[in-house]
Amino acid sequence: MDSKEKVKQKSTKSRLQKRVRILAVITSLSVIITFTTIITSIVICLYYKKQSSELEVFAEETAEDQNGEDEEAVEAVSGGIVYTQEEVDSMVTAAVTNAIDNADSELLQILQSRLENGDGTMTILRDLYPEHVVMLDSGQYYFLPLQEDLAMNTYIDENFIAEENGMVSYQEDGEVLTRKGIDVSKYQGEIDWEAVKNDGIDYAIIRVGIRGYSEGGILEDEFFRQNIEGAIANGIPVGVYFFTQAVNEAEALEEADFVIGMLQGYELTYPVYLDIEDVKKESCRTNGLTVEERTNNAKVFLERIREAGYEPALYGNMKSFLLMVDLASLEQYDKWFAGYTLPIYYPYEYKMLQYSEKGKVAGIPAAVDINICFKDYENAVQ
Repeated sequence: MDSKEKVKQKSTKSRLQKRVRILAVITSLSVIITFTTIITSIVICLYYKKQSSELEVFAEETAEDQNGEDEEAVEAVSGGIVYTQEEVDSMVTAAVTNAIDNADSELLQILQSRLENGDGTMTILRDLYPEHVVMLDSGQYYFLPLQEDLAMNTYIDENFIAEENGMVSYQEDGEVLTRKGIDVSKYQGEIDWEAVKNDGIDYAIIRVGIRGYSEGGILEDEFFRQNIEGAIANGIPVGVYFFTQAVNEAEALEEADFVIGMLQGYELTYPVYLDIEDVKKESCRTNGLTVEERTNNAKVFLERIREAGYEPALYGNMKSFLLMVDLASLEQYDKWFAGYTLPIYYPYEYKMLQYSEKGKVAGIPAAVDINICFKDYENAVQ
């Protein structure tokens, strides 16, 4: 290892130690405020390089975690810096002791005030790391450097207006700039589309089908034709989505061709969305896919949809877009983002927001996903 690399790793390790110290202080404050016993270990730190961008992962572990399972030490990746659990325990113990007894009274006061005001750990971490996207998944904190070469959304938090009925709109100077929509599948049951139209719904995204996550068969949504025909008959513009579980490019192409075949005879106003989500099941056949494989599968599907004359787009949440695919490689496609807490914490561009999965709309007997769309697809030039 040359001297330049040693200096770089030394600097990186120093920075990670400082961040472990901050997290340890937050933990100690929570303990003091709630008068509980001190958690013996809190963070495993992983820093590694990937494709010229940094990914920092903090794995939070208590003496007995939610699953009752012990986390193993994180393996080194691409020459990155890794702490053993013993090193983390030692740093946490020292940081807590030093913070309480000596040097960080000002920081302690700030963090104590934030916690007493009801701010959670995630809120505080996101404020501490404005140059990162901070997210939590399966017990791990991810600190993902902002990809400044990607298009950012310019939405202003205060312009998301929540109404008394639970609906949300995006407004500027009192003018509503978004259109209100729903997305439906067989789980909504029999829908009275005339009542939906009369309840002010501007568009509907309808599930056309899925690929099973364990067996891998493609299945048509049993209410697809009923839903798309009912919506169109009542003057509601439509788009569709397909839930993918393709394990290779051949299956991705098969999924796209299935969707294209199902759309014959129907006119779409909104895109054909590829739904990319994590299935937390051991039997899920896509569990072993890499980011590159998922990204390539998505490209194959989306380009086949484009070739057929439809607008392709992607649906996903924080994990879908930030951990499962290479967002930069899919920059050209519109995004439909799922986030259920206002203000929306997601920096990159999206054209549609799914902000609730528990909406109530006239004519729909079950809870339904509610969306707002920022792009005027009805008048967009394709």
